Amino acid sequence: MKENNFEKDRDFKIETIKSPDNNEVSFCPGRGGIITSVKLKGKEILYLDEETFKDINKNVKGGIPVLFPNAGPITENKDFPNLEQHGFARKSKWQFEKNDDKFEESLSSDEETKKMYPYDFRLSVSVEFEKDGSVTLIEEVENKEENNELPVSMGLHPYFKVSNEDKNKIKFNFEGGKFIEEQVDIWSNGKAISIDNPKIKDPDAIMEVNIPGLGSLIINPSIEYKKIWIWSMSDKNFVCIEPVMRDKNGLIDNPEKIKPKEKFSSKVNIKLIG
Repeated sequence: MKENNFEKDRDFKIETIKSPDNNEVSFCPGRGGIITSVKLKGKEILYLDEETFKDINKNVKGGIPVLFPNAGPITENKDFPNLEQHGFARKSKWQFEKNDDKFEESLSSDEETKKMYPYDFRLSVSVEFEKDGSVTLIEEVENKEENNELPVSMGLHPYFKVSNEDKNKIKFNFEGGKFIEEQVDIWSNGKAISIDNPKIKDPDAIMEVNIPGLGSLIINPSIEYKKIWIWSMSDKNFVCIEPVMRDKNGLIDNPEKIKPKEKFSSKVNIKLIG
């Protein structure tokens, strides 16, 4: 399968778009459609481990990997025995279109994807710069099945920059944020924690995260992402704040079901203050 054959395409070209006010987003269609860089107000907000990016045998640690059709593991996997944790999109080669300040990349079903996920679909990720200096990431799935509903439990996996020694100084200023701060010894050592998207209680809620050395990030995930995962690794300079549709096993237990020939979309807006 040409589209997913990493072995024949190890030169992962990075594409970049810029806003009129010089914000930047870079992405790599050949490396799972990953967003490798987001620069706002001249600051790089993402962490990227170059070694894992360049090593075809490793999952990339950094950037914003795309998790599809499942975010997280599937522990009881009778329905999708060939699906790995976080799905196959992050290991696929995507198609893309771009102009100076917008891009859309897409991944469509084929014989190989159907061995893992037996449906016809088209997944797209697009990025747009907003007039307020923020950036919006949009995930859209089209169910191309004639009669079957399409189950999804997708998400995004942003790695934000923070020094390892400053993780306990991060302030999560939103509903559930105090719990995250109290659990820093757990999530900073390789075990993710999960909270409800604050929008479930308050449709106007946003997540303000104050990160030492970076500033205040305003993260605004749409309500379709029911959960927010927080995760890091010891001695690594990142914190992951992940908008996902469900917790683990979501694709089995409680997926979003897209009707035949219909589309489903979700989005995350990110703004840097200070």
